[in-house]
Amino acid sequence: MKDDIKKISKQVMNIENEAKELLDREEHALAIVEYDVKNTEEKEAFTAFQKKFVYRQNIIKTIVFALVGIIFLVRVIYKPENAVFWLGLVICLAAIFIFWYNPIKIRKTLMQSLKPLEDDRYIFKLYDYKFSIETILPEDERFDEEGNEIVIKPRVVQFSDIGLKILEKREMFLLFLKKESIYVLPKRCMEDYQINIVRKTFEEKLGEDYEKEGNKKK
Repeated sequence: MKDDIKKISKQVMNIENEAKELLDREEHALAIVEYDVKNTEEKEAFTAFQKKFVYRQNIIKTIVFALVGIIFLVRVIYKPENAVFWLGLVICLAAIFIFWYNPIKIRKTLMQSLKPLEDDRYIFKLYDYKFSIETILPEDERFDEEGNEIVIKPRVVQFSDIGLKILEKREMFLLFLKKESIYVLPKRCMEDYQINIVRKTFEEKLGEDYEKEGNKKK
């Protein structure tokens, strides 16, 4: 009975896949890319994310605490017996250390948690007004114990969505969503014409929210 259910489910899945392909054609998909993401690429992407959104804030915080720390340092020089001044100086130094240590710790922890996902595959679909990213489940994980197909809805992002920023690096496109989510689109999985289409579309649709590494914003 279970085998029959699985066969029927597979047939239904094939029909749905064909329907999706037809829908993609009707919506005029500009590019469709099947890809995976290596751990080294995830690391490079998250480091770029931290440089873009985290390090800038850390620099400001560091400057503020450094100035306050200098004030406490001067007080300590003139009144070394005052424990309050010493405490203030230590707190400033500790805060600066935490500002720069935490991003490194978070990055290492995240890379360890993402390591098992290196073999996962995804589909990126680009349209004139949006793009979608869908997880491809392995054959042995497509059905639950009862034979029902497991469906993971694709992430659909409109180019008009607030907070969408894209950074093109030499080996990949990085998609930042509201400073919360990061998607990596490796160029090694793309044909040259697909890279050109994706680049051109991002440039036209995002304007200043599209950035190419090494190029200064106008």
